[in-house]
Order: sequence, then C-alpha cells, then structure tokens
Amino acid sequence: MKKNSFKIEYFLVLICSFFWALAHPLGRIILQKNIHPFQLATITLSTGFIGLLIFLIASGRIKKIVKFSFRDIIISLGLGIFGFFLYQILTFSALARIPASINAMLVSSNVVFIAILAALILKEKIMGTRIIGIILALCGVVLVTFNTGFPFEGGVQSINLIGYSYSLMAAFSFALYTVIGKRVITSNDPLIVTLLALFSGAVMLIILTGATIGFSDIIIVGWPTFLLMIFLGLTYIGIAYPIWFTFLKKLPASHASVYIYITPIFAVILSFLILNERFSWLFWLGGILIIGGIIIINKSAANKSSN
Repeated sequence: MKKNSFKIEYFLVLICSFFWALAHPLGRIILQKNIHPFQLATITLSTGFIGLLIFLIASGRIKKIVKFSFRDIIISLGLGIFGFFLYQILTFSALARIPASINAMLVSSNVVFIAILAALILKEKIMGTRIIGIILALCGVVLVTFNTGFPFEGGVQSINLIGYSYSLMAAFSFALYTVIGKRVITSNDPLIVTLLALFSGAVMLIILTGATIGFSDIIIVGWPTFLLMIFLGLTYIGIAYPIWFTFLKKLPASHASVYIYITPIFAVILSFLILNERFSWLFWLGGILIIGGIIIINKSAANKSSN
C-alpha cells in the first residue's frame, strides 16, 4: 500500500511540474489573442486564488491561519508583490515578446538568483561547487539569450532585449519572494502563506489593470480564450501549488528537486509540440548549462543542509 502511495506521489508531483511548464506555451497563445499581460495576470491570479481557497477550505487547512502572527500575515501579504504581482506581470510581458521556450529557460535561472540573494540577505556562504553552478547557469543564460547571434534590430531573428530583460527580472522577483519569505514559509503552512500572497497579488493586479487598460478586451475576446485563461489559472496555480506543497514533505529532498529541473525541459518540449518553436545548437547548449548549473547549486545546498 505504501509502495503504491509512493508511486502516486511521484506521479502527482510530475503533473505539477507539467502544469508549470504548460503555462509558458499557453500563456503565449493567449497573449497572441490581443490580451494584455496585465489582463492575463489578473485572470490567472484571481482564478488560482479561488482554486487554492476552495482546496484549503475543503481540506480544513484554512483553520491554520489563526496560528499566524500579525507580523507573519503582513509579511505573507507583502510577499505577493514579488511572488505574484511583479512575477506575473514580468513573465507574461516577456511571453508577449519572446518564444515560450526561451522564457522558460530564463525564468528557471531564479535558482541562481536565490543562491546569490541568500548570500547577500541571509548571509549564506557561496563556496566551491555552488560558484561553479552559478557560473555555468549564467553562461547558459547568455547562450540561450543570444542563440541566434547578436542581431539586435530588424530581421526575423532580431533579439528583443526588452523581452529577455522581463524574463530575467521575473526570475529575480521570484527569487526575492523565496529568500524574503524563507522564514515565514518554513515556520507556517506554506499553502496559507501562498494564499495570502496570491490574495494581495490579485488585488494589486485588479487595481492596476482597472486603472490602466481595463477589462474590455477580456469581455470581447471570446469564450475559448477566456476559458483557456481560467484553465491556466486553475492548473498552474490552483492545482499545482496544492499538489506540490502537499507531497513535498513526503518526498526525499534530492528526489523532489529533480522536478525543478524537469519543468523547463517540459516547457521546451511542449513549446516545440504546440508552437513549433525551433532553435540553434547554442540554445540547446545554453539550456544544458542552465539545468546543469541548477543541479549543482541544489545538490550543494542539499549537502550543506545535511551536514
């Protein structure tokens, strides 16, 4: 019985990784329907918040919010700025400008930013293999960014530096969310922290979108695109986060971290199948360096925590 349960846990976390990866090509498809990144971010966050809230109420975990101190509630709400408000705006703004595969690879570099910020903010030492991992991943970022050479203007293969910048800023924003929220997440139910961060992020996006571009495009875009936005919010936030945090504690840390590496690989495969995205050998070499760097950084962190 336990053996079957063990296998189910791995399968469900794999589904979680798949949903996170699927968000990249689906997000690009939606944005090509004249939906603004602000609007897409608002719908996905709001839908994800509702889905997660329903899960927490149904599972009885919502009661754990009473154990939060006032300070932790404020911090959790504040985390919504980096983990959801800015992250969603930046990653969807990137997807509106660059291929989904490249966005997935660049966003996955958040692990590098986490290692650097942990050293700056949490005073964690960066030594030995972690330095090697950071250098490899950063070299990979350069190769992925300039996989077609260095044409900055004109032509089919011109490089949209604004799009690439948005993608890297999204990775940096999520890294801030992870590092700043490390204490409150480890000392409280991470799903409740995520719910509070989602709430503040969704509220800020609703206000921003309403005050700038409005919601008229969402109304006239048609049901297929609107339902696709709802599906995106439910899967990669409303379903993926409960799955991840529910089974994360039941899996060995070394096994769970593997799914961090799988997500960008899934995203590239899905983008190839759905969007027919193709790249030069520099992209594939860069992707290998990024994933290799992430593996080295994570293994170094795991070894440090076990000592």
